[in-house]
Amino acid sequence: MAILISRIWFPPDQSSKVAKRYVEWLKDNPPQPDVDKTLAIAISSAETGEVLVYGVGQIGKGKEKEVLLNTTKQNLFLAAGIENFRYKVEVTLDFSEAYKVLGMTAPEI
Repeated sequence: MAILISRIWFPPDQSSKVAKRYVEWLKDNPPQPDVDKTLAIAISSAETGEVLVYGVGQIGKGKEKEVLLNTTKQNLFLAAGIENFRYKVEVTLDFSEAYKVLGMTAPEI
């Protein structure tokens, strides 16, 4: 299973703008659990004092390209009008899938 890890950073004084933009995004782009199922959304702070939001999602089989495209579109939508908005998106393998790449079975943990 592939995992999507998304991080966005923005100034604290832009928090309500980003939150409102996210709600707007969801109105026209409802979640599609067969494409990307949200596992967690967490909020923290960056060392620079910015708000840091983590998103972790489970990517549906064969949906990696679609998820990257959708997530990039979402981040560009959120960034509109938000000065110093930054984002990073990564597709990773879960523990057992990573071992499969090595031709091994993951140890029980």
